[in-house]
Amino acid sequence: MEIGKQEFFKIFASNFNYEIVDTKVGQAIKMPARDAFIYSSITGAGYLDNPSYPFTPKGLMKLFYNALNYKFVTGIFDNTTLKHTPYLLNKAKPYIFEGDKYILPVEFTSDGDLERVITEVLEVVENPNDYLIQRIELRKKGNGMEPFMEYLASEYFKKEGYIVETQVPLAHSIGSPDFAGYGINEITKEISDSFQLTEGFHLIELSMIRACTNNRIDYSAQAKNDIIVGEAKTSTKVVAKQLEKYLDTGLFDEGYEINPLKDSPEKDYFGLVSIGKDYQLNVKKPDAKYNVVNGMPKQEYINWLVNYYKFYLIANLTNDELNSLYQEKRNGLIRNKDDISTLISELSLAEIIKIVKSL
Repeated sequence: MEIGKQEFFKIFASNFNYEIVDTKVGQAIKMPARDAFIYSSITGAGYLDNPSYPFTPKGLMKLFYNALNYKFVTGIFDNTTLKHTPYLLNKAKPYIFEGDKYILPVEFTSDGDLERVITEVLEVVENPNDYLIQRIELRKKGNGMEPFMEYLASEYFKKEGYIVETQVPLAHSIGSPDFAGYGINEITKEISDSFQLTEGFHLIELSMIRACTNNRIDYSAQAKNDIIVGEAKTSTKVVAKQLEKYLDTGLFDEGYEINPLKDSPEKDYFGLVSIGKDYQLNVKKPDAKYNVVNGMPKQEYINWLVNYYKFYLIANLTNDELNSLYQEKRNGLIRNKDDISTLISELSLAEIIKIVKSL
């Protein structure tokens, strides 16, 4: 199935409870502000706050280049400074977490076509900041909808009890998986119980606690006890080689093809996330276990993931609060990125949860 504007609405109608509404500029998906922020972070759908460069937090919610180390990519942190956190973004752009938002899918074949649509929207709607443009690029094979498939996989697996993430840091030589789901029972439960989260959630939601105090997740699935990985494609059915590279690390228990074009996975040790003829999201688990020959130390990865979660939680602080915390715990000033990593490593998850809950 190729995903265009018509399929986009049918997929939402078949899989979600979001309302499809008529607006002055056509049909749109109505979402609460919190959900729209997560949607934009994954798909790159842009808020119409700027006609030339619609704002999206996609790419700004990242922390590290690779797993098992703490080298910052510019995103939530810029060197030693908290920069693109949801709390700070909300201060700079208050509309982000206010009211409802409208996801407007736009098919286009050239940048000029897209610009004309955006201009028309800006001329008609009263609050353009409430509209997000979902690009459907007809000039590309697969319409450039891989991030949308990542979103669908994330929504499914978080309801299965996983902490989910897209564009996952792993290693330069291996690549960055499009999707991962972390099922670490004791860690998930500690976080969920602390913030009244009773199901899986997207990893960036840990950084949104202060910005979205009135929006809690409220589901009932149990946390999982495994780690899964996925690769999304909408322009080809071939994915085995890349997915096997991820599984060869030994860090993941299952690998999933995320592809609307397929009815069955390429290998029996792959799972599949696809879209049926009824537009329902179909998820098939692997029939066999993948045989890892020389994998990486999984417990070391899990330990790193716990610190990874703590970094997202600490992103609820302001820079002044982070500096004060460092002064209190280490009796000094933050001089470099290693100082921040040392602080986070020395603080327990329970301590950081207590700090965030006190804000």
